Amino acid sequence: MRITTIATGSRAWERLIHRWGVSFLIGEDILLDTFGDPDVFLRNMRAFGIDARLIKHVIISHDHWDHIAGLWYILHNRTDIAVYVCPGFKAETKERIRSYGVRVIEAAGLTCVKDGVYSTGEICGEYAGAVLYEQALAIKTENGMTVVCGCAHPGVAKMVKSAHKNLGLTPYLATGGFHLKNAPEGEIRDTILLLKGMGLKKAAPTHCTGCLATRMFRKSFKDGFIAIKEGDSIEV
Repeated sequence: MRITTIATGSRAWERLIHRWGVSFLIGEDILLDTFGDPDVFLRNMRAFGIDARLIKHVIISHDHWDHIAGLWYILHNRTDIAVYVCPGFKAETKERIRSYGVRVIEAAGLTCVKDGVYSTGEICGEYAGAVLYEQALAIKTENGMTVVCGCAHPGVAKMVKSAHKNLGLTPYLATGGFHLKNAPEGEIRDTILLLKGMGLKKAAPTHCTGCLATRMFRKSFKDGFIAIKEGDSIEV
């Protein structure tokens, strides 16, 4: 299965102009998140030859603006799409999604999206002093399991551990936003040790991971580090 980075924002100037967030295409018919700038999101989909008509499943990791802005353009006139949300999302977000006539699946726990692809279900985290709920995608592969995170507010190690526990598979690759951009070096080091302790062999961080954390992941994972940019694909 192929994971394609549709859009990602990771630098300070990108956040200032709202070119922030992340969006991944898994296979041909699954989206994880829809970026924070719908114009960039839609333009990149066209540029990378992604056919929006094939998309059948949209997983929203959490309901922050930078992960949901492109969703409304995907849902227009598409009642055949299933949207996976956390039960803890804001009521107004869930109501707006339902207003498009799509099927809304509230993933409280491990939820099968399609054969071999799962939502972890909502995992509790914190942001700006408030409780935040987030889900990630876990993909069964020949090497074990790949975990794709949107922002990993609950902690990337916590999210990988949840998938590992519920699927009983050794994590091989973790990718996406790891939410370590403001983390001290010690916290980043501990996160890497936890991930490696679970058996993780490859890491492809982006978005809110941060420059320091990205450097530390690169140094620690060596050949197992994957640098990704928009339009890149990883075979898993």
